[in-house]
Amino acid sequence: MKTSLLRRAAAVLLTTSLTAAAVPGTAFAAPAASASAVAASKVIVVTSSQAPLPAPKTAAAPGYNSMTLVWPAFGDVGRWEVRYGTRADFVGAKIEEKVNSRWIGGLTNATTYYIQYRALTPVKGQPWGTWNRSPWSATLKTMTGANYPGAFTPLKTKGGTDSITVSWNKTAYTTHYTVLVADNMAMTLRPRTYRNITGTSFTIKNLTAGSRSSYPTFIRVQAHNKTFKTRTSSRITAYPAAPGVRGTETLTVASQNLLCASCKLSGISVPHWNTRKMTHLRTIKAKNPDVLLLQEALNVNIPGTRNTKAMTDFQGHLKKAGYALDRTPEKAGTQQYVNRIAYKTSKYTLLKRGTFALPVAKGEDQRGAAWALLKSKKTGKQFYAVSFHVSPKLPVKGAVSKTSTMQLIEKRMKAINIRKLPVVSGGDMNSSFYVTPSNLPHEAMIKAGWTDTASSAAKTDFLYPTTNSFKKQQKSTFGRIDYIFTKNIAGTVSYENVLDIDRNGRLRSTPASDHNMVLAKVKLK
Repeated sequence: MKTSLLRRAAAVLLTTSLTAAAVPGTAFAAPAASASAVAASKVIVVTSSQAPLPAPKTAAAPGYNSMTLVWPAFGDVGRWEVRYGTRADFVGAKIEEKVNSRWIGGLTNATTYYIQYRALTPVKGQPWGTWNRSPWSATLKTMTGANYPGAFTPLKTKGGTDSITVSWNKTAYTTHYTVLVADNMAMTLRPRTYRNITGTSFTIKNLTAGSRSSYPTFIRVQAHNKTFKTRTSSRITAYPAAPGVRGTETLTVASQNLLCASCKLSGISVPHWNTRKMTHLRTIKAKNPDVLLLQEALNVNIPGTRNTKAMTDFQGHLKKAGYALDRTPEKAGTQQYVNRIAYKTSKYTLLKRGTFALPVAKGEDQRGAAWALLKSKKTGKQFYAVSFHVSPKLPVKGAVSKTSTMQLIEKRMKAINIRKLPVVSGGDMNSSFYVTPSNLPHEAMIKAGWTDTASSAAKTDFLYPTTNSFKKQQKSTFGRIDYIFTKNIAGTVSYENVLDIDRNGRLRSTPASDHNMVLAKVKLK
């Protein structure tokens, strides 16, 4: 029996050497082995003192998660083994047995892999599955293809104080994200970029247009793979949280550019003042503001009459409705200030009033702002009301401009309001979101500590423009040029752009002016 085992071991070694010799350029030399070791296992591991097999190659550019390999044919090799992994030392590498296929799959997108193969030759005279294994080949280092990141579902946002948190779905084939932020829809105004975000949410802090501004922030998210192939989400419009509301006494304020009795609009048929006057009065009665800030309250003759003054007549109607004006309408002339303040006489007492000049363009009539100090008859609380009208002919910025006009209002009211009482200020600013390079007059007010009442959490028809041209309204335009600002008042209860339109934006009734009334509710301290 002992002699028989030795003879079988010798036969196996002879067969191995003959098989190795049949492999061109390679000799699989068997190590010394005892007869008992050979008899104990069907697997015979063979090493070589020759150079290793050449590294495999890829048949084509690697795919995103698979690749096909090629290597030379060797003699009567029956099978092959391939090992591959992401470490050069092959720790944790996967090993697969191959016959005809050279394909490996289940790989990770845009990832570097290390790959080797070795030959398996059958041992003659032994049961099938007893192999001689060559040493591992030289190493192929290659990277899988970088697939484009997967699709985004709609972004989600949540507003915080002067901040917005944006979140998104985890996209396929993605290693990191970039968040793009800007203050206009073209994503060109004050763009900010936040890179190398590995999670699926990000909080944008210290917004240029913060909680008090009512202005939107525009956001996109980009998904990247390792080679920076990029997929970009759709743009989303987001707002920070509304400022918190504090106070005990509700105050409702409206601002209305009346479109003066004698004013005309190019290419537009404007109804007669007597018709528009009654519409104004119906709107005032319906909305019932405590304070009404008026612009274009020009005391000219009503067209078609000889001596009936528009604002003197309007003052009489307001008195019947329970309102008084801050001052008796002046006679028509270039020196009059056509902004006025109406207030409910049942609720408030007029303590002080005044006007101050505003910048004008060359050749324009004098403009001025009106202010009044009012006192609540119920609680004794005092506050200032201001009505302004910025010249449409001024440039947006400069020493004499729309921006400097708003800065002057801030400066004058700061000097008047030395006790830092609450202030409501409203009017036609003739500047909107679409002004280039940006709505600088608005930004000047926010920077000075004012709050745009449209930042309220409760808003009605906020996205419509505040001008109508007696035509159909277009939603989502950010076309507001009429504003109500507050100072020393915490938050806004509600804001409304007063419109009578159907669901398609068509006017259901003829407006009283080419400007809509804007209405805000606040709370006094």
